[in-house]
Parts: sequence; C-alpha cells; structure tokens
Amino acid sequence: MKMFRHLVPVALLLGTVLVAGCGDDDDDGGTVTPNSTITIVPNAFNQGMMAFSPPIDTVHVGNVVRMHNGDSIAHNIQPDSPATFPSWGNLPGNTGSNVTATAAGTFGYHCTIGSHTMSGSLVVLP
Repeated sequence: MKMFRHLVPVALLLGTVLVAGCGDDDDDGGTVTPNSTITIVPNAFNQGMMAFSPPIDTVHVGNVVRMHNGDSIAHNIQPDSPATFPSWGNLPGNTGSNVTATAAGTFGYHCTIGSHTMSGSLVVLP
C-alpha cells in the first residue's frame, strides 16, 4: 500500500508534464483558437511576400497568431529579428504553429530554408 501512495503523486506529476508540453508553439490539435491565421500557400518557396496569405497581417498585443503550412513541403519560419518576436519554427506540410504577440511593432519574418524566397510582415498594435 505504501508503494501505491508514492505512485499517485508520480503519475500526477507525469500527467502535468505531458500536458504542459503541449504549449502553443506546436500544432495543438485545435485546443487554442488563434485570433489570426497566416497561411503558407501551395508552391510558396519562390513567391516572396505572396507566399503568405495574407502577406501582411495586423493583430493586437496578446493575440495568438497561427502560421499554417498549406504547402506540401516543410518551411522554417523565423523572425527577421529573433530578439523581437518568437519563431513559428519548422513546419512540415499541413501543420501549423501558434505564437503570441507580446509587443507592439512591425515584425518581418521569412523562411530560412535555402533557395526559399518567402517573406511576410506582422503588425502588432497595442
């Protein structure tokens, strides 16, 4: 019986860690409703700003912005200035990732995969 008492807290801790690992930077299976969604269009790798729909999006501080990869290949979406905005990261085809806008400003982003000429902009209002 003593062993069972020790297993319950361990099981609860493990469950908490597993749930906490499902943050808003991954494809969350629809548990977080984004305030805005930017979609990577099919065959986006050489379309410049037209690789994203919309190419320029506007949200408010605290809003959740989803980057959805509607292309069949992976894209790695990074901010132009990493210190100013979080990364959506590596997105295989038909997946997505959320970030929360934490500061006002205009933030450029691009795909870092070689030969991909893709760029967009996010305007975050107070």
